[in-house]
Amino acid sequence: MAPFVLHLSGPGWTESAPSDGPRCWLKGQTYLDGNPIGVNDLASHLRAAPSSPQSLTANLTRLNGFYAWVTQADQELRAGVDHVRSRPLFYGQAGGRFYLADEAEWVRQQVGDQEMDPIAREEFQLAGYVTGADTLFPHVKQLQAGECLVAKAGGDGIIRVETQRYYRFLHTEPASHNETALGAELDRVAVVSVQRLIDYAGGRQIVVPLSGGYDSRLIVTLLKRLGYDNVLTFTYGVPGNKESTYSQRVAEALGLRWHFVEYSETLWREAWQTPERWAYQKWASGWTSIAHVQDWLAVKVMKAQGVLGSDCLFVPGHTGDFISGGHIPANTFERTSFTLADAADAVFSKHYGLAPLKFFDTNRQAWAERIRDRMERDGIVTAWEYADVCEKWEWQERQAKFICNSVRVYEFFGYDWWMPLWDKEFMEFWEGVPLVLRKEREWYKSYVSGQFSMHSADDQSLSLKNAADQTGVLSLLINSQLGMLARKIGFLRPVGRKVLGSENRKSNLGWEGWYTPEQYADFQQKGISINGMLAVSFVNERDVL
Repeated sequence: MAPFVLHLSGPGWTESAPSDGPRCWLKGQTYLDGNPIGVNDLASHLRAAPSSPQSLTANLTRLNGFYAWVTQADQELRAGVDHVRSRPLFYGQAGGRFYLADEAEWVRQQVGDQEMDPIAREEFQLAGYVTGADTLFPHVKQLQAGECLVAKAGGDGIIRVETQRYYRFLHTEPASHNETALGAELDRVAVVSVQRLIDYAGGRQIVVPLSGGYDSRLIVTLLKRLGYDNVLTFTYGVPGNKESTYSQRVAEALGLRWHFVEYSETLWREAWQTPERWAYQKWASGWTSIAHVQDWLAVKVMKAQGVLGSDCLFVPGHTGDFISGGHIPANTFERTSFTLADAADAVFSKHYGLAPLKFFDTNRQAWAERIRDRMERDGIVTAWEYADVCEKWEWQERQAKFICNSVRVYEFFGYDWWMPLWDKEFMEFWEGVPLVLRKEREWYKSYVSGQFSMHSADDQSLSLKNAADQTGVLSLLINSQLGMLARKIGFLRPVGRKVLGSENRKSNLGWEGWYTPEQYADFQQKGISINGMLAVSFVNERDVL
């Protein structure tokens, strides 16, 4: 009986044809020292590394791109995912065999899991994803962002599995900096990242979900600057929403084609109550995170309308917001010393609030211990270490498993994708940018605004900020002591949402149509957010298995 069983079912996998050595499979596009390589070159590169996961790391750190890979010999299997887990791999053991796949549900079936892990189930409903290498099912594991594994079959019939991180998003505070030089380097890496996108697109239609924010705006601006014309931008929502107004204005200023998909409760209800919607959610979740549904309806409608090229390439703006400092805790700049307990508290307050804690069995102290374990640090002291440990946690958990995983929506409908703002060279640049230039993303936003002003025909472009920015009284309330207290203390979250206006009102996307009016009202009364509704209803679907 073969010790290893693979299930690489998704489209896009290529297999090497070596004259000797292990077989190799690659999904996605890799770059070695900046140059694109295929599966045969990757196989040679990996073959040069010894078989321990620790020794693989030096070879893997030289790779860029969005990919997953697997190599298999008689008694050894190796696998890895890229720096943001953009193409997930799942694994498990049962009956003396090791199973590895790009589909979590297949692994679940092989290992025989029937019940969700109770802690993972609660975490999923609180945060929207399961942290670490865990999934909703206890014997189904996943490779984390920037991680590889080596599984070896021993003569005693035992398969031993080791994992190793070859990349982490870690900030290092420089002793000094030259802002002018950093600005020139930011422009260089941004252009290089978008040029890599252009090279990968190879003339295909690039489709950009153009929000009212800075990140997708930077992508389309640099596409315009670099002369790529085959671009379609789109947005969606109820008529007249602020995001679509900003989106249309940006597209018109850059001379780009713009398409609007009108959402409504009725349209959502008709699409939601279908086997297709559940098949998508179940597959895209990987039994790890909430499946991205915001774009799902728009892509479904546009495909039916025939506005998308058959070989088009979706390019979302994930996520300059995180890279440039948008998720650094505000109190980083208010204190000089911190502990890991402070960091765990900050993570819990920000990320574990999709539903009130009172509905679950696990208490806040237990969640803090779980969070600290995922931080992989013995201690912190300085403000930049505090910011670093919080950002590292967000990168490996929320960004990799929830934000980047949103590209499953494009794959579900048969389309390709690319994320230039998660280009590894772009990420590594931001790791060395001082905190003062990442505070509230002001430096990054200034760069984006300058580029847009330079390359657009909008004479009022400098006033076009972020559609999501809060203004007036609402902004003052959200950033007040009341707002911070409402976000921090679990039982005040539902009260805070109603007082601050972020809940108990119609959305811009019409997603009230997911549920009956009675169900939606019940969720709101309990203080459960939109993503919380998704998480709670997902784990309670009757036909989960």
